[in-house]
Amino acid sequence: MLAVGLAVMVSLGMAVEVPPGHMVLCVDGVPQRILVELADTGEERARGLMERDNLGEFKGMLFRYERPQPAVNGFWMFNTHIPLDIAFLGRNGEILTIHTMEPCLHRDPYSCPVYRSAARYSSALEVNAGFFARHGVTPGSRVRPANYAMECSSDSIK
Repeated sequence: MLAVGLAVMVSLGMAVEVPPGHMVLCVDGVPQRILVELADTGEERARGLMERDNLGEFKGMLFRYERPQPAVNGFWMFNTHIPLDIAFLGRNGEILTIHTMEPCLHRDPYSCPVYRSAARYSSALEVNAGFFARHGVTPGSRVRPANYAMECSSDSIK
């Protein structure tokens, strides 16, 4: 993965600053880069996108783990105000499972549905609900870090 910190990317001839704690990804079928916040610590992963009222179209959050996670370790939408898509990713960036998740309005977090991967996963990517369907992204598609001069292609990068 790319180093965390300030980086400059070239996009349509313009420099784009990547803030600390973020990175830029390319996803099969998506012609534009996705700017994601990184959730690397237990606290960041537990908080996730809770309490947010909106998320930009080409923005998201990437949950990264030091070791692969068992499929039983899932995600829930407690205190999350916006519907989201989640893609569980294997070590090589292959999308294993995609779910569309709805906000959970229960007061008891344990009453919220849990969304799980079909297999062990190394990271998970959350974006706005419907994003993957709009771009034809399916299990088997790949997610990869974008480098400085890379243009994301709407063609498959498998």
